Amino acid sequence: MSTSRQGSEGTAPLVVKIGGAAGVDLDNVCADVAELRRRGEHVVVVNGGSEAGDALLASLGMERPEALTASGNVVRLTNEATLRVLTMAWVGDVNKRAVLALLARGVNALGLCGADGRVLVARRRPPLKVQEGARTRIDRGHLAGEITEVNTRLLRVLMEAGQTPVICPPAVTEDGVLVNVDADQVAAAIASALGARALVMLSNVAGLLEDPADPATLIRSSDDVERVMGFAKGRMRYKLEAARRALVGGVPAAYVTASSTARPVLSALANEAGTHLTAPRRVAHAGA
Repeated sequence: MSTSRQGSEGTAPLVVKIGGAAGVDLDNVCADVAELRRRGEHVVVVNGGSEAGDALLASLGMERPEALTASGNVVRLTNEATLRVLTMAWVGDVNKRAVLALLARGVNALGLCGADGRVLVARRRPPLKVQEGARTRIDRGHLAGEITEVNTRLLRVLMEAGQTPVICPPAVTEDGVLVNVDADQVAAAIASALGARALVMLSNVAGLLEDPADPATLIRSSDDVERVMGFAKGRMRYKLEAARRALVGGVPAAYVTASSTARPVLSALANEAGTHLTAPRRVAHAGA
């Protein structure tokens, strides 16, 4: 992936990813972003939109079918019609709600999807080999991609102009096709490309738990993402993978915490809540 490090060009920004699942407190997160901006920090916000996307699809009598790939993975398929609806939800609904929440707190915010200004360029994934019983078929309509380039020049121009970029999927390919990209990976790619000082991912759970049913098993910090990823279930695996990519990309720290926590971004940065992931340090638990 093409990246341009922040280096000596200015203070390293912070990347804040707001999850799109049910129960995520958008206003709570935006209040912290506003406080960080008042302190003079540059912030890039990334929003997901899974709940809003699924709700809009359901309201239109549509759904995202799941398929079993020949390699044994279960994927949610994204065809052209589905992606059009998801884009309505991600860009037209959730992204603009985040922008309005920031504007209401005195923050100049500018919402963009990956195609705007080619802020997120992606390589389309190859056709899927889908297993249907004993038969394998090729699905050429699946619109998914991997981010290859972040338009850091545009993001820096916006931040230097006093704007807070709010970015969301989809991304765009070199030949102008919209493709679905995971919002956690968007946040990791932007953090790496900008040389961010940290990536903070807000969701509807307290952080990474060794036992998802027991909040007391919260892993407070770890320098070994590969090992603790074994505890991750469901969407948490995507967040851990995004954290791993950000750390490999040179971001000093990544945090996963609940958006409903008091001062969620600030408390995560102060190591008072959530899971703190870095390069080499030992695991410590909430009860330690």
